[in-house]
Amino acid sequence: MKRISKFILLSAFGLMTAVSASAQSWVEITDDATPVICISETINEAPDVVEIFQSTQSPYHHDPRAPRFILVDQKGKWALGIGGYVQTKIEYDFDKSVDNVDFLPSAIQRGGAPSSQFRMDMTNSTLFLKLVGTSRLLGDFEVFTSANWRGSGLGLQLQNAYMSTKYLKIGYSVGSFMDLMAIPVTIDYGGPCGMTFYRTTQVMLKYGFDFGLSMGISLEAPNVNVADNETFSVGAQRVPDIPVFVQYSLYNNPWNHIRLGAIMRDISYTNKITGAHSDRVGWGAQASMLATMGPVQLRGQFTVGEGIGSLVNNISNVGVDVVADPTEPGNAMMLTSEVWYAGVQYNFSKRFFASATYSQTVLHSRKGYAEANPGAYRKGQYVAANFFYNVTDNMQLGIEYLHGWRMDFNDKTYNANRINLSARYDF
Repeated sequence: MKRISKFILLSAFGLMTAVSASAQSWVEITDDATPVICISETINEAPDVVEIFQSTQSPYHHDPRAPRFILVDQKGKWALGIGGYVQTKIEYDFDKSVDNVDFLPSAIQRGGAPSSQFRMDMTNSTLFLKLVGTSRLLGDFEVFTSANWRGSGLGLQLQNAYMSTKYLKIGYSVGSFMDLMAIPVTIDYGGPCGMTFYRTTQVMLKYGFDFGLSMGISLEAPNVNVADNETFSVGAQRVPDIPVFVQYSLYNNPWNHIRLGAIMRDISYTNKITGAHSDRVGWGAQASMLATMGPVQLRGQFTVGEGIGSLVNNISNVGVDVVADPTEPGNAMMLTSEVWYAGVQYNFSKRFFASATYSQTVLHSRKGYAEANPGAYRKGQYVAANFFYNVTDNMQLGIEYLHGWRMDFNDKTYNANRINLSARYDF
């Protein structure tokens, strides 16, 4: 992985150097967005293709912004952007700690856990390549790949690798059973515990109407998380996950919208006692919203379903997509998950804003699961309060307080606190 990261960095640097050496001109574009250096052999003014980088920029806070450096072809129809960000975080846990770089209530340490913990982390830092273009056949077209350093041994970990047009998206990216714009801003990469968040390989069809209504349907590669057990096993899956969504943006403004979504999951497993192959059908339903009223933004999401544990931020590491049925050894069953969050953000100015979020996840027992697993995770709560200051268009500083609770089926409760400090520079 280290060789791969060095190769990407050297290749990007070499490409920029070679083009710069032969280029006849470069154009600096300055407006309300981050200034862009546009390098081309023939273009003497900002080409329209550059605007596609802004229009296709992800609204998710932990995704990189539009690139700072862009290479444009001679006709001004295709452009390659190279960018990313470097982020350094300082984390301090007190009054119990969390056994994860992300603040997950399900990972709050129990028993003889240390009362405090200091950690520094830069693995969120991201590097990306993005090709955009426009044609009569495809319209605006995007090819995007990005990675951060969250892989094993600080190696690269793929975050995005997809191509997208106005109506179609193919590749690896965030799933469709989530609302990126409604996610609260946090320094904590994990985010609220009651948030659906996952990445998957997918084929998504989408369509937007002129009056603010949009909809989509996807086929996604199933990813099943199951805790180790001796009665059944989960292997290859036979049916893709199928999420659908519909979203309405008030006055065609996505910063004021409501979104409804649903997902169907068919999870195959093998009974180790009888050797029989079987499956369980899971489902999920979701509602989310984002409302912008002057300097105030309100965000919220509520999700309920069965067999959707791997799609939920906080319980994806617990392994509860399917669990052992205490009443029928060898068979699997699904628990009902009920998760939600609500957040508010106040923008004091273009450079300074603050936000607060409360979130909760609950797993409901059935068929005596709680009695058979008294020390298993049942409920988690998450509180975040933060302040951000944009020192420049590219540099952001932040401070954040996090508090989390974990409750098990035996009603034992554990809590932890964390202070985050962050410095991030986008390029």
